[in-house]
Amino acid sequence: MFLIKAGKKYIKSSEELVSMLLGLAIVIVVVSLIFNFVQKKKGTVEIPGATDISLSEQATKDKQESEGIYVVEKGDNLWKIAEKKYNDGYAWTKIAKENNLKNASIISVGQKLKMPVVEVKTTIAAATNDSGNKIEAGEYKVVRNDNLWKIAVRAYGDGYKWTNIYQENKAKLNSANLLEIGMVLNIPKL
Repeated sequence: MFLIKAGKKYIKSSEELVSMLLGLAIVIVVVSLIFNFVQKKKGTVEIPGATDISLSEQATKDKQESEGIYVVEKGDNLWKIAEKKYNDGYAWTKIAKENNLKNASIISVGQKLKMPVVEVKTTIAAATNDSGNKIEAGEYKVVRNDNLWKIAVRAYGDGYKWTNIYQENKAKLNSANLLEIGMVLNIPKL
């Protein structure tokens, strides 16, 4: 009883109590975020051009690849892995199925994935434009009936590379579907 009266004396209303608790919660969250930030910064100094893969690690990696195992690297996702291994990003579903992944968007660095036996796709396409000339890297002037897919096929022999052309010319293009005749596009080297 005495503690309750003393508590009421120091905390005059429930609004003050709620404000105090919320303030305390904010302080705890901020301190934990700062602590987490500091912990993640420890030991992550990267030196450009330096590698931390030793010869024995490389030999282990080569052995795993020959056994059909892929070790996930930084920046990988199933689409990128499928493109590296099979030249077909859509094969990511087969990788997910082979590894019984419930959420295919969650893979971690160092995770070992079994690679399914899938036919490696090769893209065969006409690599010439309407006048019979191959499109070279550099500047390209858009002609009638052009689209990024057709330009990518003529420049690289692979229509799926249209995204590279789009990324290079993003500032000029309002939409990937709307090319204007006479527009000059930069065709990047791959």
